[in-house]
Amino acid sequence: MSSNANTIDLYAQLPKNVKSKSGAPTDVPMDPATGKFTPAFIERVIDTEKSDVNAKVAYSDRVKGRMLLLTNPFKDKTSKLDKIGDAGVGKKSGRKKITAKEKRQLKIYDIPEEARRYELFLPLHRLWTKYISSLFGDRDIASQLADAKQQQQALGRLIKADLHGAKLSVERSKCPNFV
Repeated sequence: MSSNANTIDLYAQLPKNVKSKSGAPTDVPMDPATGKFTPAFIERVIDTEKSDVNAKVAYSDRVKGRMLLLTNPFKDKTSKLDKIGDAGVGKKSGRKKITAKEKRQLKIYDIPEEARRYELFLPLHRLWTKYISSLFGDRDIASQLADAKQQQQALGRLIKADLHGAKLSVERSKCPNFV
């Protein structure tokens, strides 16, 4: 290399401010137990009978005197479990759906007692009656069922109709609690 002031020495040591930007600790003391364990571990791992690599040479060339990070300093250190709602139910970050047990703990489908009054559902029923009358027209459903052709069309519409808001009563069921 020349002694020109504009020339940069490629093999010079990095300045301290560049070393510290990597996120890796630079001033970690060497543990004496690690100093004994590491060469012995590498000798055990490298099978000299199956490979032509000498374990002592590999240790001195690749490991000795170097700092080896066993963790990723750039990895986000957030918890594996994200908290859902006030129930504090853990959710794994890779999973997209909440399990049935978590739904029960969060009480997602529990309807409060004050929201189960009959009067609250009457506006929905009135809206449903308007929907059904627009679905079948102004004609009476019984008169549409008299003609065979109209009967097929009316039954098709009735099967596809939305029943939210309809007044239904269960007359028969395999489970007696549903009647």
